[in-house]
Amino acid sequence: MSPPAAARLVWERPDGEKVEFPLDQEALVVGREDAPILIGEPLVSRQHARIEWRDEAWVVVDLESTNHTRVNGEVVHYRDLADGDEVRFARAKCRFHLSEPAPAGRPEE
Repeated sequence: MSPPAAARLVWERPDGEKVEFPLDQEALVVGREDAPILIGEPLVSRQHARIEWRDEAWVVVDLESTNHTRVNGEVVHYRDLADGDEVRFARAKCRFHLSEPAPAGRPEE
């Protein structure tokens, strides 16, 4: 079964800006350089982790990173992801979502 189209990872940058990465492939590497999910923070490894669609669930797999991958505060090597989970790659804080972002509201007239 192919992955659901609406899954996404949202990185909250240190400046507060949010960067969304659609999970539109069965496996995507998270890393500091040359990665589909590019987290430009110095403590993130070049190839830090991989997010995969496996056995009808999204999972995060740590790629032996120096500064660990955490899900909801717990250091993990492999973990199924649930909607709303906080995923940290070193200090980079991300949120995993299974649903589409809410549409922007129309300005009041």
